[in-house]
Amino acid sequence: MNDTITQWNNAALKYAEDQESSEYVEVNKKVVMSRFKHFSGEKILDLGCGYGFYTDYFRSIGANAAGIDGSEKMIEIAKKRYPMADFSVMDITKPLDFESGRFDIVFSNQVFMDIENIDLVFSECSRLLKADGILYYSIVHPAFYDGRWLKDESGYCYAKAMEKYIEPYQFTNEFWGKTNHFHRPLSYYLNAAAKNGFMLKEVCEPVSYNGKNKNSDLPLFFFAEYSKH
Repeated sequence: MNDTITQWNNAALKYAEDQESSEYVEVNKKVVMSRFKHFSGEKILDLGCGYGFYTDYFRSIGANAAGIDGSEKMIEIAKKRYPMADFSVMDITKPLDFESGRFDIVFSNQVFMDIENIDLVFSECSRLLKADGILYYSIVHPAFYDGRWLKDESGYCYAKAMEKYIEPYQFTNEFWGKTNHFHRPLSYYLNAAAKNGFMLKEVCEPVSYNGKNKNSDLPLFFFAEYSKH
């Protein structure tokens, strides 16, 4: 078992609990639910499904959805919470046990920035998708995520200071226990997708902060949708 999976096994319970009360998770849900409102049996892979919310959501609106995650603890939680959905333990940092061209959509929410070998992931997404299939993912926004909030005299967070951005680097988050984070500039993700036959269709940088104590004009998330060609 690799270190990343061990970390997420340890973080799984607290992560799943915290997600249900996070205002930022609600931002994610609004974006995804506004984009995907109804399916008619399309095959969707929820890559790095975590505790299973989106896999079950896609199932509930008519998709043939499968959720996979390398963390056994996450999948245990997912199966308990959403017993009607299809979940499997699968290490997404390795070639996946699915036939080529199986899926209409590969979806991944807040996962890519926590995977070291992201190039393999893009390659696998391309292999698994049908021609004209959709790759849809979200990540924390690399231009701002690791920045330090600057505050005025009243405590209002008005800007973020970034000390480095272009060169990839790794650090550890400790929100739910220690989990690795791999910073890459947006250009890395865009180029990795292009190299694997994906054409960019749309991006979204939603408003995440309320504007009362943090500047609402700075994004926390980056969403991207591609089609396979």
